[in-house]
Amino acid sequence: MGSEHPLCDRIQLLMIILFVVVWGIDYFGFFMFGYSTVIFGVVAFPPLFIGTIVILSFGLYLTSKSHEAVFNEDQTQAKLLDSGVYAYVRHPMYLGILLFCLSLLFISVSLLSIAIWIAFFIFYDRMATYEEKSLTEILGEEYGDYQKRVPKWLLRLHWS
Repeated sequence: MGSEHPLCDRIQLLMIILFVVVWGIDYFGFFMFGYSTVIFGVVAFPPLFIGTIVILSFGLYLTSKSHEAVFNEDQTQAKLLDSGVYAYVRHPMYLGILLFCLSLLFISVSLLSIAIWIAFFIFYDRMATYEEKSLTEILGEEYGDYQKRVPKWLLRLHWS
C-alpha cells in the first residue's frame, strides 16, 4: 500500500548476497582451517545448533506469515494491516529475513559476519523508516496509533 524505498529490491539482493558470501568465505575459508573466532571454544556446539534451529524457524515463520498476510489482502483500498504477525511487530517480513541471517551467525560465530549483519540491520531500519513515512502520509493518525501500539522490531507479546 505504501511506497517501498526506490532501490529496495536491488539493495536487499545485494545485501543478502554480500552477507552469504562473507559468511561462506569466513565459515568455509577460515573456520575449516582454524582461523575463525575463539567463540567456538567458549560456547558448546549443542546450544549453538539449537539456537540456529530456533531462530531460523522463527525467522521463516515471520517471513511466511507476513508474506501471506500482505499478498492475500485486497489491495484495492488503503487499509491498515494490524492483525496476525503485524499485531506483534510492524516489520515482520524484514525481521524474519534478519533472523534468518542471524541464525547463520550461530553456525560460524564470526566477527566479520556479525559486522555485515549489523550493516544489514541498519539498512533495513532505514528502509522501514522510509516506508513508515509513506504509510503515515496515506493512513495518517491510524498509522500513528499503530506505531504507538506495536513495536518496530522487538516483538511485544500480548498477555490476556
